Amino acid sequence: MPPRKRRFVTIQILPEGAGEAWTFRLSRPFFEFLFYALIIALFAAAFASVKIMQIQGKVFLANQLAVRNQELLAQQQKMVQIEQELAAVTQKEQAIRDILEAFVSDGPVREAPAAAGWNGNDIYAYFDNLSAINRRLESKDKSLAQERQPNIWPVKGIVSQRFSTGGAEERHDGIDILAEENAVVVSAARGMVVEEGWDNDLGRYVRINHDFDAETIYGHLASTFVKAGDQLAKGDPLGIVGNTGRSLGPHLHFEIILKGKAVDPLSYLE
Repeated sequence: MPPRKRRFVTIQILPEGAGEAWTFRLSRPFFEFLFYALIIALFAAAFASVKIMQIQGKVFLANQLAVRNQELLAQQQKMVQIEQELAAVTQKEQAIRDILEAFVSDGPVREAPAAAGWNGNDIYAYFDNLSAINRRLESKDKSLAQERQPNIWPVKGIVSQRFSTGGAEERHDGIDILAEENAVVVSAARGMVVEEGWDNDLGRYVRINHDFDAETIYGHLASTFVKAGDQLAKGDPLGIVGNTGRSLGPHLHFEIILKGKAVDPLSYLE
């Protein structure tokens, strides 16, 4: 029986200018080992890259939540202060009622309750304080309403398709924003996530209710950070830009819906 011949793979590298060629002679099993090892290394690198991006997204979300938690704590402390001021005002109001009843009651003029310990200046100061508290409460109401208005851009990018109310083929209920793949998408206003799922056209999407009959939709996401029932503040991250659903490239489809009707987002975004 003739001896079995060993198979080899020859690799030759030719220099650009004059010079001797480099020749490498590898056994076929060793060459196959190097080839498969390279394939495995490439897959491992790709997998590691995806995991790193996911971790970065979670770290960014954690930082945003920490900042928001500090803001909510500060707001809670302000509310406690306002409640204390209102309690003090309630006590003063009762004292004022006693004073007024003493001066406007029928019959002989009665002396104002000594326990009140108030004079005319105290009364004026009380009403000034009450007006200041009312102004603060009105300012807070306006601030809350502003938080629920979808007026900040959900992602940085370029508008590639505008809102259109044309026919079935031309109609486009929102705007498309070209953005970098895996760019973080944020909530355009404060609200609650009512849907997080998949649609054949929008791909992976998120729908948020902002009260006052206003909703926003974010489509073609690669992945999301939220689920139905989550409460989001204006600017909180909700997902990353992707290419899911009917899409020709990475972008965000963004809609604003008022009283059940889609409106042009560019009329509201600042």
